[in-house]
Amino acid sequence: MDKLTIERIKLMHPKLRDKTLADYKAANNVLGNGCRLRFSYTLRTFAEQDALYNKRPKVTNAKAGQSYHNYGLAFDIVLMYDKDKNGTFEAVSWDTKYDGDKDGISDWLEVTKVLTDRGWQNGFISNGKRWDLPHFQITFGLNWRELLKRYNAKCFVEGEYVKI
Repeated sequence: MDKLTIERIKLMHPKLRDKTLADYKAANNVLGNGCRLRFSYTLRTFAEQDALYNKRPKVTNAKAGQSYHNYGLAFDIVLMYDKDKNGTFEAVSWDTKYDGDKDGISDWLEVTKVLTDRGWQNGFISNGKRWDLPHFQITFGLNWRELLKRYNAKCFVEGEYVKI
């Protein structure tokens, strides 16, 4: 398992931490020996969100408060490969078709299936098309406007996590 991902999971909303860790382990376990799953983002502060929003070329369409990352309810993934087989997992990939363990199913699809089967919504979906394949979220039926309202009202648990 990836130590950095474990630390990032600790930043998830308290209501999701245990589930996220269990789901991460399950998704990581479907990968072959030469591949590991990493969460590239979990919780993102409002300042970090605005910095990404203002970055060029465009990284996100969501301003601060408009992303489920801002509430610890989302994570983004990347796959890491140990190309030289020395245990360092030095190559990162967002390739959705690569099958590193040669089992006939792309590594990305294997991970996505585990996570979606466990209740995570994959990607930003607009007009029936997925736009953000590395993104996974659980919203508890709340849209970002309701979450922002709770945030602004300081309706918090454990520090500044909005009450769900």
